[in-house]
Amino acid sequence: MPSLLLTDYALFFGRFHPLIVHLPIGFLLLAVLLELWPGDRVRPAIRVAWVLGAASAVGAATAGWLLASGGGYGGPTLFWHRWAGVAVAVLAVGGCYVQNRGGITAKVYGLMTAGALTLAGHQGGNLTHGEEYLFQYAPPVVQKLAGHVPDTAVLQDWSAVNIDSINVYRTFLRPVIGDKCVRCHNADKQNGGLRMDSAHLLYAGGDSGPLFVPGKAMDSRWVNRVTLPSSNVKAMPPQGERMTFTEVKLLEYWINHGADTLSTLVVSDIPDDLKALLLRDYALDLRPRQYVETVQGSAIDEQTREGLRSLNWLISDLVPGGPALEAKPQPGKTVDAKALRELSAAAGKQVAYLYLDGQALSDDDLAIVADFPNLNRLRLTGTGVGEQTLDGLKRLEHLESLNLYGTEVGDFTFEYLSSYPALRRVYLWQTAVTPGAAAAFAEKHPQIAVDTGYSITPSNLTK
Repeated sequence: MPSLLLTDYALFFGRFHPLIVHLPIGFLLLAVLLELWPGDRVRPAIRVAWVLGAASAVGAATAGWLLASGGGYGGPTLFWHRWAGVAVAVLAVGGCYVQNRGGITAKVYGLMTAGALTLAGHQGGNLTHGEEYLFQYAPPVVQKLAGHVPDTAVLQDWSAVNIDSINVYRTFLRPVIGDKCVRCHNADKQNGGLRMDSAHLLYAGGDSGPLFVPGKAMDSRWVNRVTLPSSNVKAMPPQGERMTFTEVKLLEYWINHGADTLSTLVVSDIPDDLKALLLRDYALDLRPRQYVETVQGSAIDEQTREGLRSLNWLISDLVPGGPALEAKPQPGKTVDAKALRELSAAAGKQVAYLYLDGQALSDDDLAIVADFPNLNRLRLTGTGVGEQTLDGLKRLEHLESLNLYGTEVGDFTFEYLSSYPALRRVYLWQTAVTPGAAAAFAEKHPQIAVDTGYSITPSNLTK
């Protein structure tokens, strides 16, 4: 019982450290500044400042030592802060005597004391607010000189990011944890025996048990603490900016989906309300988009457009300001094999919709169509398309719609269509394709709608 009482008193007095520690900072810096003041008229004020600074420095160092003994702190930062504080107290006491000598000795001694005071204060700030606190909002040049690497994971140009590859923890949660949690749960300070400065430490939990229950956000201590009213003594964080509603919903989503630091966004699993929050707070639009809205690259210039117009191409933008293009012959005009090759060379990566209806192009001429990597819709109605072209089209990873109306293709077509990775619609009116082959293909590939003048799907086949 006596030891418990002693420990309680130690913590009681130790918690006065944050209050007392500001006194030596003011008194000792005042003493140093007055020491640099010309003349001796301020000598009495210097003596008073040194005495008050020494007394408060000893008190702050003692209270700080008692506070650290209560646990929750550790690591090299605490070691240096402790001994820097002791050094300040010793120098402050010595300053009471050195100041009597005045002159250059007192000035140099004062500057040395100010240096030790700065070091102790900086280490104390790191303990209280985290290692990144000082440089978190500093200008980039200052951050670079200090070796600070800001976490800009959430400052994304989402248009250049594959949505399915977005890591939930690294992109959204880690910056929040670093900003709002790590200051109290790091290598030097572990409130509640909990560390959150590294992903694997989250799973270890703290003195009160596990931080979260994978798959059960509502049963997780973490979610409970960050949603408590700020007036509650157990609310996290106890000071500073709280987690926003969006950040809490992201935390719940992450925990409910297994709390895996390697997991990525699964758009189909994200609730509509969370999608709306991501759009509002992160400008991340997860609403379904047509493929043409995702095409990457640079738009073609006006000179290139003019050159293609001279070859009878009608070029249209599919997305205002975007690179995706629609290409088709100008009304009443035709394009030949050379024009198709020129289109491939000038805008092969930009063309997403290509319409060649009724053009006198042979199978050999059309083989180059497979060199349009972003082709999404292709109309070859009335052309000489054959097996060579159909075989090449399986290289097109984004081809969703293929129209072969009025061509000579037959049942052999289905051997090629089955290997098209993104195909969703194929039009085969007035071709040599037989109804039986079309029905068999549709049954084996229910994701592909086969239209021979009558749309064939598995649901049709069972009627």
